Amino acid sequence: MFLKACAGSLLIFISSLLYTTLFFFSVVFYGSFLLLPSPIVNESLKWRTVSAFVRANFYMCKNICRLEHRVVGLRNIPEKPCIVFLKHSSVYEMFFALSFFQPSSYVAKYELMFVPIIRGAIKALKCIPVKRGKGRKEVEKVIQRGSNYIAEGRWIVLCPEGTRVRHGETRKYGISGALLAKGTKMPVLPVAHNAGYYWGRRSLIKKPGTITFSVGPKIETNGLSVQEINDIAQDWIEKEIENLG
Repeated sequence: MFLKACAGSLLIFISSLLYTTLFFFSVVFYGSFLLLPSPIVNESLKWRTVSAFVRANFYMCKNICRLEHRVVGLRNIPEKPCIVFLKHSSVYEMFFALSFFQPSSYVAKYELMFVPIIRGAIKALKCIPVKRGKGRKEVEKVIQRGSNYIAEGRWIVLCPEGTRVRHGETRKYGISGALLAKGTKMPVLPVAHNAGYYWGRRSLIKKPGTITFSVGPKIETNGLSVQEINDIAQDWIEKEIENLG
């Protein structure tokens, strides 16, 4: 029994290492297309490239790590773009967001800008890089750019916790997303998931299994305070994660 358990753990480690290597290759390969100038790669082709990147990683996760996903609450995704509040506990959540919300502007940590190919992708996809701990200036950036991108018909995807947390944990929500929602009178779409259990924060290991993403009913923000928007979204997301296990 002990040897069998060790063999199983070793297999998971090897498959996780193999996938991680291929994941970085996929970032370089597909990211290179996003660096091409606009006349060559227009908006439509950019998102087709993103979709191909996501499909490749879904395929590799499933066939190398035996890790796949399902989505509940698809009927809650509105036809018109809005602001998505996404639980922040796994890299896998990025695949989900890029797959279901197109075109979108992702609020990302500024440190990613130091990686040339990711910096190019962030600019090409009109993401909003923010410096954590810089306070009001970065909040204003999210509101200004987010408002402009909403006017262009883009989804805004952000993780109000600000940084990835371990599965089962949470932290106080930042105010930029709620301020953006209140200022634009856009609804908030809460998304919970248990991806952090299978592919955790700063973890090489990808456990076999099925991740569940749960899309909640949209939150109409008109008439709500910033704190109320955050409280309603966080309460739904955390309770749903408890239900998912």
